[in-house]
Amino acid sequence: MTERGGSGRGLILLSVAAGWLFAQGLRFVLPGILPTITASFPSTSDTQAGIAITVLWATYGIMQFPAGIAADRLGEARVLTASLLLGAASLIAFTFTPVFGLFVVATGLFGGATGLYGPPRGTLLARVFADRADRAIGLTLAAGSLGAAVLPALASLVVDGFGWRATLGLAAPGFALAGIAVHLTAGRAESERESETEDVDDTSDTTDDSAATQSIGASLSVAAKSIWNRQAGLATLAAIVMYFGYQGITALVTTYLVDHKGFVQSEAGVLFGGLFLVGALSQWLAGRIATNRRSARVLAGIAAVSVLPLVGLVVFDHRLLVAGSVLLIGVRMGFAPVSNAFIIRCLPPDVEGTAWGVVRTALFVVSSLASTMVGVFADAGQFDGAILGLAGLTGVAAMLYLGLPSCQARRLLDRV
Repeated sequence: MTERGGSGRGLILLSVAAGWLFAQGLRFVLPGILPTITASFPSTSDTQAGIAITVLWATYGIMQFPAGIAADRLGEARVLTASLLLGAASLIAFTFTPVFGLFVVATGLFGGATGLYGPPRGTLLARVFADRADRAIGLTLAAGSLGAAVLPALASLVVDGFGWRATLGLAAPGFALAGIAVHLTAGRAESERESETEDVDDTSDTTDDSAATQSIGASLSVAAKSIWNRQAGLATLAAIVMYFGYQGITALVTTYLVDHKGFVQSEAGVLFGGLFLVGALSQWLAGRIATNRRSARVLAGIAAVSVLPLVGLVVFDHRLLVAGSVLLIGVRMGFAPVSNAFIIRCLPPDVEGTAWGVVRTALFVVSSLASTMVGVFADAGQFDGAILGLAGLTGVAAMLYLGLPSCQARRLLDRV
């Protein structure tokens, strides 16, 4: 992308972050008001409700790979804009769900629409803010965490008065406005970049095997090879472990607090929102720290610290200590911006979006199994063991991060 002034880059960051706030926040609104939703459909079981949330995250994860391909071929701004506009349409689709089956379909549409957002968001920010990618991605992810903390709370306050369909529909204009903002900021900058590229191409007749002209199969082959190097491979494996723990604990932590620690539902819900506020702060802070320090060490430190609140959640009985452990689980979320920027720097620029999409599909599809694993252990009377198992896996991630070499030198050579 062309070099832009501070105000231009700032507007791009603001619009992309706003879009992520809505996309991330609404994915947690759905489980947040799920009891009200299922109560509107007669004879809906907890298993069916769980399937709906599984569909939400599965479609989100599956769309990461095609989103990466589309970003390489169409440009990040176009995919981001399409994601937000489709997200708005899918929220409106919830109003046409008289039976639970159609609600699940609408949930899948929403998950797929928001799944288009992740890969182009990361690659766009990594290019526009090449000198401060960790910080820019950190601020964007922090905006998503803020949405995850605030939007479910707001939805729970209005759902009784408006109904769940209207409550979800109220968010549609926000998605649409964010999509327009991304188009006007990042889309305009991307068009300028394409024009400059065309001017250069007019002066030479080359047959470079770029991502724009490769077949999807060829792009995927190059992307897969780029991931299976030591840097990207270890970073991806560690990220899968960290996301696995994140999905496992956030899916059922409120249930654990109510059933095993003596909290009531409202108290557990407030702590759940607080977890994401701590996560937002952690993501912002981690991005700033990683800008001036070796990313692998920052990632190892975050993973090591993240073991403690999981252990504390199990071993503490005092309510304040348990509450503190829940809030500090949010520290774990600080790994995401640093990890994203690190992995993206390890990927070849010509298939960056495709490769990043493959990575994100692996991250979310594999980690989506965590809630099922924790649920199986909980049903077997081993809820504590499941949480301690997640703590152990987090320790493994810390060791993997300690073995990471830097990708910065390699990526700089790729860009020469």
